[in-house]
Amino acid sequence: MSDNRKFSLERNLKFKKNIWRPVQKINNQAFYFSMLKCLLNESEICYKNVALYGYGGLILLLCLCQVACSAKTQIYDEPRLPANVKPFHYDIRLLTHLESSANCSYNGIVKISIHAQKTTNQVVLHLGRVSIESKKITLFGETSNYRLRSVRFNKDRKYMVVTFNQSLLMGKSYVLSVEFGRSMSMNQTDGYFIRYYINWKTLEKIWYSVSHFNRNWIRNTLPSFDEPSLKATFNVTMGHHKRFQSYGNMKVQAVLPNHEIQDYVWSVHEVTPTIPTHLLAFSVNNFTCRYSQAASMNPVRFRTCVQSADVRAISFAAQMAPQILEFLDQVLQVSLPLEKIDQLVVDDFPTEAMENFGLVVYSSKQLLQREDGPMTKEKLQTLDLIAHELAHMWFDNLLGMDSYSDLWLTEGLAGYFKSLAVDHLQSRTGRRILLRYRESSMMHESQVGGISLVPLSSNASLNAEKQLYQKATSMICMLIGFLGNETFYDGLQRHMWQNSFGSSTPDLFWRSLQLAIEREDTYVKTWDVKNIMDTWIMQSGYPLVTVIRNGSEVFLKQGHALNRSSSQLWWIPLTYLIEGGSLSKNLKPKAWLSPNSHSIKLNDIVPRNQWILFNLQAVGYYRVNYDELTWQLLATTLFNDFRSINVLNRAQIVSDVIFLWNQKLLAWSTALNVLKYIIDEDEYEPLMAFVVGWTNGFWGISAESSFNIAKWLGIAAKWYAEFISYTFDKFVVQDPNQNLNSLDYPD
Repeated sequence: MSDNRKFSLERNLKFKKNIWRPVQKINNQAFYFSMLKCLLNESEICYKNVALYGYGGLILLLCLCQVACSAKTQIYDEPRLPANVKPFHYDIRLLTHLESSANCSYNGIVKISIHAQKTTNQVVLHLGRVSIESKKITLFGETSNYRLRSVRFNKDRKYMVVTFNQSLLMGKSYVLSVEFGRSMSMNQTDGYFIRYYINWKTLEKIWYSVSHFNRNWIRNTLPSFDEPSLKATFNVTMGHHKRFQSYGNMKVQAVLPNHEIQDYVWSVHEVTPTIPTHLLAFSVNNFTCRYSQAASMNPVRFRTCVQSADVRAISFAAQMAPQILEFLDQVLQVSLPLEKIDQLVVDDFPTEAMENFGLVVYSSKQLLQREDGPMTKEKLQTLDLIAHELAHMWFDNLLGMDSYSDLWLTEGLAGYFKSLAVDHLQSRTGRRILLRYRESSMMHESQVGGISLVPLSSNASLNAEKQLYQKATSMICMLIGFLGNETFYDGLQRHMWQNSFGSSTPDLFWRSLQLAIEREDTYVKTWDVKNIMDTWIMQSGYPLVTVIRNGSEVFLKQGHALNRSSSQLWWIPLTYLIEGGSLSKNLKPKAWLSPNSHSIKLNDIVPRNQWILFNLQAVGYYRVNYDELTWQLLATTLFNDFRSINVLNRAQIVSDVIFLWNQKLLAWSTALNVLKYIIDEDEYEPLMAFVVGWTNGFWGISAESSFNIAKWLGIAAKWYAEFISYTFDKFVVQDPNQNLNSLDYPD
């Protein structure tokens, strides 16, 4: 054999010089036995036995070994973690160094208690941009002595696959221990990153750390089972210099000396309830705090903390947060198992806020408002943000979803109850929020051709998520409308009691509401919550209800508002008011349009000289197009006495008219006849619908034309001119594609 050939064989088969020996003849039985052994054992065993056989057997054995080894080395590559093991507790010990920007780093150890759901010798978990000590990975069981066999990584999925010499037995519990660490940077996708502020007395940079684990970033900080359904308790111990404080989901129960590093301490936090990994949070800083307390069923202490120079500017947040929590606690009647909530205000946070359980982190741009002085639009925006994050203490923290694709439900619930809390503190602003969400979502759908709430991609952009969540809030509003408050709260409260700190799904939620309906004394099984809501959740876009009058008879038909060729149909709750009737607070439907039939005839008789108005208070997520006679009757009433029509319905009429004209479903003369009353309008909601309808960029109105409209409306009053000119400037001149969620309230 030539030297080159021998070298090639040694390299490819990983031979060692001390085991190279002359080829020997062997019998068939030994050959096949050794091949079988090769297929059943690790590749190193194969390589040691290859040299014992002849060249023919060598080639055959090599092929078989390559097939076997290829099968054995194929790494786990499914989008969800396998169901072999399930975590139930994390013990995290993390040491953070913040001496200087060049030396900011952390290291730690995580001990994850897992329960074997199936017998397996592999554990698959998430690991991203963080270093680990592979050789120090250990597994502790009740009796067996587990030895590490291999550690492999799927970089695309960010998986770490750990294989042991023995199987984890189904039904048994184990502790997986991994050491980890890395240098810290200002890159927010690291999950645990650094920020700084300037001490203006010394001009020194003061560094601090903060986490943001929402949507898969915890895997870049430490090994974890990073899926919403894999909830666990967390025992966090933070190591840091004694001049800093440690903040976490739970309060610090002890501060112990670090005997290995001078001037360092260990802050031991209490164990969390069962939460998903993305709600875990911690921070090391030297902020200054304001203290307040909520007088809820279980009193909750608030600390609102920021760099010392800004401590006066957080007084508004410190004052309003307890009041919001008290209101939500009273309305929901489901207690939070929290003794404290910390509100951290940091610079350049990745999002406006993050609702971590017991530790809410805000961007400083959103929260720095003093409590003195009048209520301004900036304060209203701050109030809106605080209410939204505190609503998440119930919806996402207490009641979590099984999958990221279902987060629209908790976001929708949080959006709705946020609006109630804001309305409680600032009357009439809650309804503005809900109407703004409805209008923004509908117009966005008009632009993109429709969106559906599922499936929600984990990689969706922040703007796409905002639009989805606004639509979700509108769905919850419509749901409450046709169920009624009493039935809705009955189902919601029971669902939360049964699923607190567990994983829920939309189907389970619909089932809880269905059971609440069936508990009613007047229950008659005519419709099903899941069937109704699936038509709204699974389908994109929204319906258009067309009103057709024949004498005193009224016919209704439905179709897709954005795609006339679509065959999609919905369960549509129909509420309506006939001219001269009184508006009831009860928004339960008088009739339904169903997917089984695209048209119906109303039982009520409507005189030809009276209008009929559908979708009372704009609760339903659909548009309405009336016959020419009804449009004329509505236009006359609006012009003569617009206050006789509910303000939310006036806003809906304005929005629908602009949409229908743009879709060439309504003549311009009819649209102008309806809209001409707007010059006398003095309520925010119809004006908002009018201005946004024309100027958000969806209709192609030029800046010059927009200002002409502003000038025309400005004749009515100075307030109109200021409001409309401001809105035009914000949406047309500066950024016509800006998300409508940022629309300011008028002063």
